[in-house]
Amino acid sequence: MKKLLAIFLPLSVFATDVTRDTTITGTWNLHGKVLNVYGKISGTATITNAIINANVYTQIFDTTIILTNCRAREFSALWYGAGPVNKDNAKALQLSVDACVNQMDLFIPRGNYKFSKPILIYHLSDNRYIGARINIYGEADMFFDGTTLTYTGLSASAIGFQYAKGGSFHNIKLQGQFVPPSNKGAAYYNLAYNQFNDVTKRCAAAYNGIAIDYDGTLNSGGTTGLMIHDVWITGFDVLVSISPNGKTYNADVLSFTNIRLGNGRCGIQSGQAQEKGNTINNVVAWDNLHTLITIGNAGKYQGGNYIINGGNVAGSCIRLFNINERGWFSMYVNGLYAESFGQIGTILTGDGLYNPPLSFNNCNFDFAYPSQAGLQILLYSNSNFIRFSNCMLRYYGEPADTLHFSGNATFDNCSFSGPVKSGAATEFINYPSAGALHKK
Repeated sequence: MKKLLAIFLPLSVFATDVTRDTTITGTWNLHGKVLNVYGKISGTATITNAIINANVYTQIFDTTIILTNCRAREFSALWYGAGPVNKDNAKALQLSVDACVNQMDLFIPRGNYKFSKPILIYHLSDNRYIGARINIYGEADMFFDGTTLTYTGLSASAIGFQYAKGGSFHNIKLQGQFVPPSNKGAAYYNLAYNQFNDVTKRCAAAYNGIAIDYDGTLNSGGTTGLMIHDVWITGFDVLVSISPNGKTYNADVLSFTNIRLGNGRCGIQSGQAQEKGNTINNVVAWDNLHTLITIGNAGKYQGGNYIINGGNVAGSCIRLFNINERGWFSMYVNGLYAESFGQIGTILTGDGLYNPPLSFNNCNFDFAYPSQAGLQILLYSNSNFIRFSNCMLRYYGEPADTLHFSGNATFDNCSFSGPVKSGAATEFINYPSAGALHKK
């Protein structure tokens, strides 16, 4: 019988300890060892093939240290010196992202981190974008600003994902510098989209909170499977912009869950036909926002496939939707509650060859009173393939006010607070009685 031999190797074979502040140069290859860091590593150098272990609340690397092919159970942005006391964390945050893409998760502890330049998530090979995956997370949610990233820049996008494949961005508040017009009643609710600008006149056009596939110069493909959840985004012209470059495809199977959309001109904007299988779950908007969601009016000016499930809109949203599907793909809205807003908005579908259905199911819309918002056309629509089922549309508590709709749509088993004025081809099924209808 063969004997089993127990072999004991010294700890140094498996781990290397940095117990005090240390300066290094050149390339330090750890060959897969654990690097226990208790001091700060400085110098102009590259650390490669290390498994990093350190306190997540201390700085352990100077910004001149580059990490390649390193791993950690949880990489902390504080390791590169990011912190609430800094005037600008752009370099520390970007270095942290670069170290973590396709390697490990990035944790940003509680605090308010100012940064002046866009943080870009991408991976290049032979001057081409290849799949970039990262999980970036903090200690905030849609109601709690525990981890806040405050973008002090006034142009471009605060956070940019390019050709992301999987990964996530969550539990973070993202704050920009866009200041919306204040709600002053009817004058506010009648502002056109191009009039809803930063009142400080500092923010440039295309000032985005999160941009997904911002660059169209190196690839035709784009992001797939990115999850954005439990975030609060406020203070941008467009809070989330999808495929703004107008060239790339994909941006599909995206998931937005527990999203709070704050002050801005537009909440979520998209515009190309490859955006299939995208979901928006539990969207909240309680601040000054012109348009909650626009699809097909930017980028390639095409309509993707979106499913919107639930949410609460209240306060000072002028319109919910600006949708132009043409003959592209269907959109579905389920269980959305909205109050004190101006209009459902403009919803168009069909191109003469295809008529994608667009449905609203089990939604409750309580419009701002005419005494608050002025006389509003509550819906601009063009097709009976736009269908509202089991929805309530009303001036809550004002049964004498007429609800004005323009164009064609289908209302099936819907409830209205008062008389309805609509296009001649609008179809009402089951409700209301003919006496309550005033068609053009």
